[in-house]
Amino acid sequence: MNIIPNTQQALALGWQLLQAGNTAAADELVRPLLALGISDELVPLAGAIRLQQGRLAEAASLFERGRMLQPRQGRFAFFHATALAGMGQLEQAVPAFVAAIKLEPNAADAYLALGMAQRKLGRQDEAQTTYRKLLRAQPENVDGYIALGSVLAETGQMAEAEAPLRKALSYARDPKLAAAIHNNLSIVLGSQNKHAEALENLERTQALAPDIPHLDNRRIDILHQLGRFEDCVMLYQRLLARNPADADMHRAYNGLLYRLGRSEEYLASYDKAPQTRDILLSKASMLALQKRGAEAEQIYGSLLSRDPTDAVASAGWANSLSLMGRHADAVAAFETILSRRGASVSAFSGAAAAALMAGDPQKAEAFCQAGLRQAPHDQPCLAMLGTAWRLQGNEQDEQLNGYDSLIRVFDLDAPEGFSNMADFNAELGEELERLHPRTGAYLEQSLHGGSQTQGHLFSAGHVLVEKLRLRIEQALSSYIAGLAPDERHPFLSRRARGFRYAGAWSSLMREHGYHVNHLHPQGWISSCYYVTVPEVAKDENAKQGWIKFGEPELDVALKHPVRRAVQPVPGRLVLFPSYMWHGTIPFRDAALRTTIAFDAVPV
Repeated sequence: MNIIPNTQQALALGWQLLQAGNTAAADELVRPLLALGISDELVPLAGAIRLQQGRLAEAASLFERGRMLQPRQGRFAFFHATALAGMGQLEQAVPAFVAAIKLEPNAADAYLALGMAQRKLGRQDEAQTTYRKLLRAQPENVDGYIALGSVLAETGQMAEAEAPLRKALSYARDPKLAAAIHNNLSIVLGSQNKHAEALENLERTQALAPDIPHLDNRRIDILHQLGRFEDCVMLYQRLLARNPADADMHRAYNGLLYRLGRSEEYLASYDKAPQTRDILLSKASMLALQKRGAEAEQIYGSLLSRDPTDAVASAGWANSLSLMGRHADAVAAFETILSRRGASVSAFSGAAAAALMAGDPQKAEAFCQAGLRQAPHDQPCLAMLGTAWRLQGNEQDEQLNGYDSLIRVFDLDAPEGFSNMADFNAELGEELERLHPRTGAYLEQSLHGGSQTQGHLFSAGHVLVEKLRLRIEQALSSYIAGLAPDERHPFLSRRARGFRYAGAWSSLMREHGYHVNHLHPQGWISSCYYVTVPEVAKDENAKQGWIKFGEPELDVALKHPVRRAVQPVPGRLVLFPSYMWHGTIPFRDAALRTTIAFDAVPV
């Protein structure tokens, strides 16, 4: 097709407008030309305009045509890949990005875009290779170092991520870019337990770019890790003075006050804040965690007087009735919630708990089954269902929980570099003790009389923990391989080749310490590995410090609530379903009881 006169000037002007960011003017300029049909000369500009407008399918089609017309033009391949990636067609985008790089080996944006596509596809190893190729070609490319550091961090290689980020910092000239790198470094260093360096980089980030969100929250986390609790308190107070309606901040602040034992200040900030719904819900939930049912019920009741259909307040009110011992009233309240459309699965498990304590296991069973139809792997519903069956003398509880078959004990071999477990655990115990905060336990946790580490314990730069993790993963793989396939069983049906950790932490228990009976809502397989154990645990009659299974958190009439107890022994790993009720028997001994625990989920 012949192109109309002055088209070349129009194309040149169109590219100028597009590069200046004036997409609308460029589109207006070429529209009359497009009305005559897409000529070969129009393809690149029209495609670029459609790409800028977000009309990705049209852009992809145009650039695909452009690639056929000019197969040696790397930019056409790049833009084609960009459009495909924007539509989520990553499998098709990857070879187009690769083609762009072959045609233009120095096009950094093509390497970066290819690496991002590979990461989104879960091909982190390939992304690392892509970024390293870019850096070999352009050893001062700041974005390449940042991208390599990010993908290494994504795969848990925090120590390895540090070097490329420091390299990026050495080449960064823009203050905003340097701030972003310092921010990433702070995260990577903190995950390696290098908290002083993490704080230093965070402070540099704040100095260069104070508007980056959540920096103060991260600062509090680092200060907490450094044991600077008074600095944490003061920073919380400044943040709350700036934003007194921030319910999440109030919760975090009061959680710290609780752990510090500062009862005279605990919850006072809520009363000084605007009495919004979020503030009242947050305070009521903390009261409920302390089993202060009457106070929580009063707040939830006031919220329901404002809005009788408030689903969160309704569930909180029903739970507070149970805390007050008004279990039948709680069941009725939950039934009202469940009669409404869109009731959450947590309402079914809450209703089941109330019914169990009201002495109606049949009704509890019905609630659980209804909840499991909505969420077949809901751990609280499964736990309540087992308890309901036990109260009815139904042998299905044994099939569900498998107290003898699904609880397995592994006495691990000493990790590489150690001749025996006693020496290894002695060193590991000292390392873990240094990680534990010098505060009380978290209000939300099951632990009483001890402390729990913050964050994810694995892949955090703890050398001895990582040595142990190799042994743990051998046992965990053996445990999974030994599970009998059963598509009808809520635990066995989730059996998969792989797993990932939903969380990992250490608990340190002092004399008279214990875990209340609980379950792990976010897990599939839960665990306990024993690092240090008091001498009294050797008494097989008293069973002090032993882990116990089957006894529910609820006040229900079970004649023999504990179905199985396992002796803690240094070097021993116990694995079990996450929905299984478990707790510990208190012990009287000045020695510490130190453990590592994790939740695994299938992948």
